Order: sequence, then structure tokens, then C-alpha cells
Amino acid sequence: MIKKVIVVSFFILSNQIFSFGFGEKTLTNITLKNEFGIAYPNAKIIFSSLDTNFILTVDNNGKSTFNLKQGIEFTVSCFIGKEKYDFEDKIYIEKNKNISEVNIDLQFDLYESIFEINNLNFDSGKYEIQKKYFNELENLILLLNEQNKINIEIAGHTDSIGDNKANQILSEKRAISVKKFLVENSINSNRIFCVGYGEKQPVESNKTKNGREKNRRIEIRILK
Repeated sequence: MIKKVIVVSFFILSNQIFSFGFGEKTLTNITLKNEFGIAYPNAKIIFSSLDTNFILTVDNNGKSTFNLKQGIEFTVSCFIGKEKYDFEDKIYIEKNKNISEVNIDLQFDLYESIFEINNLNFDSGKYEIQKKYFNELENLILLLNEQNKINIEIAGHTDSIGDNKANQILSEKRAISVKKFLVENSINSNRIFCVGYGEKQPVESNKTKNGREKNRRIEIRILK
């Protein structure tokens, strides 16, 4: 038997209600993506209705699977760090529709701009910041002091050496080490959100030494 799968993409600018369903509950696969279409890891998603509310956490690949109750209209929000972002789209699952499984992509427009950090790279397997990069981070501190209303995302990355799980943890530690440096230099920790993307977003080929070095990096994104 072939499963019928509906793929639904949510975009903040629309005001639609999407309807689908099967039985009393529907197996639902959800993926949280940023505006670049890249899965966003370890964020909390909130489903709210007049009668019930629940929170789920997506995994390192931005995914979660659960059973969503039918006949209830849900609003959807997500927490990125301590900030809450609301989706204007709503989910309503009709009862008694011949659909056994649903895939939902939640896509949000989160970033205002990217702060360029030149060559802030890490030694293989390490997350400590080398002193030669302190000047780059001091430029970021100047920006954050001058524009004290903006918040940032620190994104950590790795090369492909090692296994996926270890690289995910390493990328998170790299982001946290940069946050620690900023906080030690009087930047409010509430303005900083850390995320690790592991080896999933290389900027160069991991087949060369130079490429792997460039992939062991940090990116700073200004949040809206």
C-alpha cells in the first residue's frame, strides 16, 4: 500500500489554513527551516489551540515526528533561544480523510544580515578561540555596543572528519566559546543565541586540507 503524503510549507507572510487528516490523529513529520531552506536544529515549537497546547523540540536535523490531533485548529510558534516567533499560518486537520501521513516544513525569515568575520577558524577537533582572532571579535563587540538593540546568532561549523554526532557537539561548543568571549567583554548573554550545524554546511570541499580548515568556522548573523 502506497502512503499518501502531503507536503505543506509555511511562510510567515501568508494567512492560509491548511487542512488534511486521517482517523482521529495524523502521523506528522515536521521540519523547521531557516530562510535559506536549511534545517534549524534543537529549537522548540509550540502548538496552541483553544483547548490544548503542547511543545516539542526538533532534533539536530531540525526534525520531529508526532501524532497531531484532528478537528482542532492550531497556531504555531517557535522559540529561537529566548525569542518567540509566530507563524501566521495555522494547521487544521480534518477528520476522516484518507491521508496516512503528513510532512510539514516550517520556514521562517529570521536574519537581518550577516556580520562578516574574516577567517575565524579552528584547529581540527578543537573549540578554543586562537588569540590571533581576538581582533575580529573585538570588531563585533564594537558593533554590538554601538547598536545595543540588535541580537545575534552565532553559528558553529565543522569539517567532515569524525562522526556526525561528535561534529554536531563540536560545532555547538565552538559557538558557545565565541559567546563566552563576548559575555566576558560585557555583552549581555540574552542578546546571543548559539547554534551548531555540525558538518552539514561546508563552504569548501572537505577533500582538501585547505577546504577542511575553512569549514571549521564561525558565522555571525544579525537577527531581526
